[in-house]
Amino acid sequence: MLGPEGGRRKFLTRLGPEANDAIDEFLNLALEYERREAPSLQGFVAWLRTAQTDVKRDMEIARDEVRVMTVHGAKGLEAPIVVLADSTTPPAGPPHRQPRLLEMPGTPDRLVWAAAKATDTEPVAAARDRTRTESENEYRRLLYVALTRAIERLVVCGYDGERKRPDGCWYDLVLDALKEVAVREPADDDDGEVWRYRKAPSGAGAKTAVPSEDDVEVFPPWLRDNAPVEPAALTPLSPSTAHDQAAVVRAFGRGLERSRALARGTHTHRLLQALPGIAPGARAEAARRYLLGARELNEGDREDVITKVQQVLADERFADLFQTASRAEVPIVGRIVRPARTIAVSGQVDRLVVTDHAVLIADYKTNHPAPKRIAEVPPAYIRQLALYRAVLAELFPGRPVRAALVWTDTPDLMEVSAELMDAEMAALTST
Repeated sequence: MLGPEGGRRKFLTRLGPEANDAIDEFLNLALEYERREAPSLQGFVAWLRTAQTDVKRDMEIARDEVRVMTVHGAKGLEAPIVVLADSTTPPAGPPHRQPRLLEMPGTPDRLVWAAAKATDTEPVAAARDRTRTESENEYRRLLYVALTRAIERLVVCGYDGERKRPDGCWYDLVLDALKEVAVREPADDDDGEVWRYRKAPSGAGAKTAVPSEDDVEVFPPWLRDNAPVEPAALTPLSPSTAHDQAAVVRAFGRGLERSRALARGTHTHRLLQALPGIAPGARAEAARRYLLGARELNEGDREDVITKVQQVLADERFADLFQTASRAEVPIVGRIVRPARTIAVSGQVDRLVVTDHAVLIADYKTNHPAPKRIAEVPPAYIRQLALYRAVLAELFPGRPVRAALVWTDTPDLMEVSAELMDAEMAALTST
């Protein structure tokens, strides 16, 4: 009926394009009923009668049409051109004969039915004035809403008949505010004249003012200067495990052995972090419980990791590293300022010990095989400790900062001399 028989076309011819919304919603309801119930015309009509369905149009959809609505209905909407067609209504609205709320000191509030104004008692007259004031305030608030709906052009007009326009109506409020800065000129259709406000007045009626020397405002120099170019943000050097992984690749390749080697290194670091806080006699059992979740390692790998970690913790050379005052996995963040360059550092030291006389840092390495001499140590490892040392030297001035590499494969502790770290820092800060 709506399609091939031309019913929709007839509706739109008679009612306009807005009828599409109701027709489409009606069809949606028909499909919804068909999905839920056995299709039946009688059942559908009965379902429609009992349904609580409201069809609301999306007023924010742009349409090539003129919309006529109240100011309340236009709240939240905008349009390129807004016409306030009725701006001469009385500010207080129609005569008020509804009940008034009386507010009298010392008595509860009450309602009273207001008759003719001439018969008002003093409390009723005060209630009437309060109602009028509230209506006038709401009248002005609605004007603000109406004025702010326009994007490009606002037209304020109204009907001026035999009676004088009500004082304080929208038309007078707008005219009184803009008359001094508006231009009176012929309307666009040459039918009468209009007052037109422009941000930059032009034409015969425009008022132009030539500023004097005294009126010229002197701007501070910085207002017209370009903002200074900000220096590029420092990219922190993050001493990481990148070089460690490269060493693993060289030793074990890129297959399953590499994954196992990386897993061994990860779990070794974790055990060296946690086991010092456990009593020596319980460390082995705690390590075995932890490594049960290490699916990458077989039983032999797990026992080998436990053995080497226990050797490190039991070695007298490592006693200072695992004393009560030591800390594991300590973030190191700072800036190293040198005449030629400023370096931002962001990393994490595996073990840190701070005493009254010195600072000791250690970094665990799981290289296989472990270097035997300091000359065989990759420069990246020494550079990593040198960066940590430079930041900590500023945090703890007056205390020497000693740095060491702990090789878990051997196990062995290799202290890095201050001369080697100074050489690495000189190479970093000179480039």
